[in-house]
Amino acid sequence: MPKNRPLIVMIDDEREWLSEVEQLLKQHEYSFRGFIDPEAGLCFLQQSSEDILVILLDVMFDGEPKGLQLLPSILQLRNAPVMMLSSYERAVLVERAIKEGAETYIPKNQLETLPERLASFACQHQQVLREPLEYLRSFGILTQSRKIVDIARKVQRVAPTRLSVLLLGETGTGKTHLAKAIHDASPRKDQPFVVVDVPTVARSQDLFPSRLFGTVPGAYSGAPSKPTKGFFHEADRGTLFLDEIGELSLGQQSDLLKSIEEKRFYRVGSTEPETSDFRVVAATNRDIARLVDEGYFRRDLYERLRQESIYLPPLREHPEDIPLLARRFADELPKEIWDCPPVTAFDFPNPSVEVLQSHDWPGNVRELKNVVRRCLLIAHEGGTSSITPRIVRKAIEESTQQSSATDHGVSTQTIQQGGIRQVREQSERKAIEEVLRKHKGNVSKAADELGWSREHLHRKIKQLKIDPNQFRSQNDED
Repeated sequence: MPKNRPLIVMIDDEREWLSEVEQLLKQHEYSFRGFIDPEAGLCFLQQSSEDILVILLDVMFDGEPKGLQLLPSILQLRNAPVMMLSSYERAVLVERAIKEGAETYIPKNQLETLPERLASFACQHQQVLREPLEYLRSFGILTQSRKIVDIARKVQRVAPTRLSVLLLGETGTGKTHLAKAIHDASPRKDQPFVVVDVPTVARSQDLFPSRLFGTVPGAYSGAPSKPTKGFFHEADRGTLFLDEIGELSLGQQSDLLKSIEEKRFYRVGSTEPETSDFRVVAATNRDIARLVDEGYFRRDLYERLRQESIYLPPLREHPEDIPLLARRFADELPKEIWDCPPVTAFDFPNPSVEVLQSHDWPGNVRELKNVVRRCLLIAHEGGTSSITPRIVRKAIEESTQQSSATDHGVSTQTIQQGGIRQVREQSERKAIEEVLRKHKGNVSKAADELGWSREHLHRKIKQLKIDPNQFRSQNDED
């Protein structure tokens, strides 16, 4: 085996996949070791002294997610990134692997992209990486958590590539901040970073394409008299950040997927194709893997958006960062709160920090910042610059009461609208009926356009009590 070729190790119980990957990697100057028996693979990883670039690990073995069981042992044996392989298994299994330490994953129907993805590991392997904490500080991210340090290493690897990145994490974990850091660390840093607030744009089925792709005069009643540009135009040569991508309807998902895959789009009202060279970074606070498995989010769009993915842990999983963040907010916020900030700096003594660390922070870093802001206001009103435990507890109580009131309002509104499930089903029904109408009731063609299996679409049709025959008869009558 040549000494200077990067070694890829693959563990998969299907010999055909091992053979296919081996042939593919030989064309790209990689060495390869494949194991159909997981125990043999683990034995090699334990005994071999060879430098391994990446370990490829299948999710499913004999119909069971044994790859997830193997993952901790592999991570313990070797300090090498693990890329999970998937054959359209449940997306929640893949997401679980990422959260438990796997670096990334690749669907087996996209193995042609494997060399491009491996190139980012090879490039990182040859470089002297910047110290992670200093690297994060250069982008305004303050941490001492090992979990966040691991994210820094991943950003250093994926930022220089063209690969799309999906950021996963609860509300307030800093996904927008990290998306900007990826852009600023990329070759596109001097080009636009365009933020799309997906929930706002997706609220109107008509607004969505015009905001994304622009319009031409006369495109619709009330359209602008001059051509307009959309987000795709604005992000040319830069980064398009799709924030809260999980809020798109199935129809909007289809529009977005087609435009991203074909790398061309049409202004509303135009038949002239246009192109824009941008990198996609998307984010969601939803359990998007579950949405994929339940048919509410297109699997092909999901996989297109997450050629790489980064999971941002909630603040309760790295409480060691709370003192750093609280004290930084205490230093920065006075300039936002007051035109003439107090001369004396605010102080967070250790007992007050301990109160902060005992809270579970459902709103994460965003909630922490709001609580620190309340602390400063309460302290200033009381004529002190020292944030006492009593002040912290009062600020948390006020924040919790406000959140409860907001949650109650949302719940009441949801009940009035008929519930989340009913709204989702209405959106789903509309998308399915539109596609069936387009394809004259042909379920196979409709399933292809929706990115579903034929069996899944049949289940949805039965669940929503849709009759495909009505669309055949409508078109026959036309």
